[in-house]
Amino acid sequence: MSDAWQRLTPRLEELSHLRAAGALLSWDQAVLMPSRGTAGRAGALATIESIAHERLTDPRLGELIQELAADSTLDEGQAANVRVLRRDYDKAVRLPAALVAELARVRGVAYEAWTEARPASDFRIFQPHLERLVSLKIEEADALGHGEERYDALLDLYEPGMTTRKVEALFDGLVEGLRPLVEDIIPPAEERPAWLEQPFEAIQQDRLCRWLVSSIGFSFDGGRLDSSPHPFTTSIGPGDVRQTIRTQPNALLPSIYAALHETGHALYEQGIPEHLAGLPAGSAPSLGLHESQSRLWENLVGRRRSFTDFLLPHVKERFPAELGMVTPDEFHLGVNYPERTTIRIYADELTYNLHIAMRLQIELALFREELEVGDLPEAWNDGMEEHLGIRPQKDGDGILQDVHWSMGLHGYFATYTLGNIYSAAFYDKAEEELGGLDDDFHNGDFSRLLGWLREKIHSQAYLYPADELAEKVVGHGVSPDPLLRYLKEKYSSLA
Repeated sequence: MSDAWQRLTPRLEELSHLRAAGALLSWDQAVLMPSRGTAGRAGALATIESIAHERLTDPRLGELIQELAADSTLDEGQAANVRVLRRDYDKAVRLPAALVAELARVRGVAYEAWTEARPASDFRIFQPHLERLVSLKIEEADALGHGEERYDALLDLYEPGMTTRKVEALFDGLVEGLRPLVEDIIPPAEERPAWLEQPFEAIQQDRLCRWLVSSIGFSFDGGRLDSSPHPFTTSIGPGDVRQTIRTQPNALLPSIYAALHETGHALYEQGIPEHLAGLPAGSAPSLGLHESQSRLWENLVGRRRSFTDFLLPHVKERFPAELGMVTPDEFHLGVNYPERTTIRIYADELTYNLHIAMRLQIELALFREELEVGDLPEAWNDGMEEHLGIRPQKDGDGILQDVHWSMGLHGYFATYTLGNIYSAAFYDKAEEELGGLDDDFHNGDFSRLLGWLREKIHSQAYLYPADELAEKVVGHGVSPDPLLRYLKEKYSSLA
């Protein structure tokens, strides 16, 4: 083992520990922290991020990276760690320490403002915080540097190598294929299946979700499942992967499919090899790849007939009065009921990516400085009308529904659709290589699919860039075609 690598290792461990502390504080803020702790927590997070930034931008670390980048004796894992660390270092040294600290502080306060504004359905509560965040994100993008336009720098934070030009081309092709399907398949108005909306006890929902995520393969020895205002998954460190869901008093499916979605993320984190955990290459190569796992379990598995047939008896066992008379056909249709909704996380597979296309359109306008934050509610509602033919009646169902902007995650939304595109291609390949997956799911057996994902994707961590890993898995470049084909076949059979 090279001397430079031995000198680098304790620095990587310290960075990993600092990030773990920040992740734990953020998880606690979302799940347990009392509301009066906002200012103190924002300060604590700002301090931790400042220390981590200082360590990452240490010139001596840069010298070690330079030395190791020229070392041909490194093994594959070490070389990948150096490559990823160099990318992180190059970005970090462009960001002033004061900007990093201020972003962390403002995010903490903005998140709490959002948690107040959303139930009140009042954008004015959140607006000044979002204005400050957008201003800081513009500073961040300009400091990082970008190619053709500022939004490139934000996309690259979550999807390395992705550009505005590339993502717009992907979305243009996908939206062009989706809109005729939506018009053909979703009727202007139709009564929803009655069983979808009725009281479902929160405790039983929670117990059902705990059983479900364990059945899929999530290990509670190395993770948790809790509640928060917006479902999310975070890895605190090796052996500590935490996910959250949110139950609703008058709906069951949102908690079930949030649990499946977050479990996809959590399984990825639990599948990172131990020898890479906590190191720069011990992560997914992009959020689109990470999202492919959540969307695969939520949709490609969770909404197919073999899975809903498996799930229904377990749901009836916990809710006999509410669902005792629901047939397998009715349950499957309810799970996949196509409709235009104002809420992204409740959207069916057919319309979901139109929600994302609208958000991409708005973010591009924001960072091209063609749109003011104060005009966002109206722009949002206009975008919903353009893409989905419906208009939110209140801020809580429109501009305030997502947590992302309160956390400074501008540039993130596109990764959801990229994940959908990847997931369809990955599932096709898994079925081609394994065969008989529907028989497995009908019997509640998910081990073969999870094993395939572990081997092909999870175990690879960040050894390869996202597009290279995807091509290694499926054997060719990934396009929207498998997703469009899957959606057309599925919803045509439901019509």
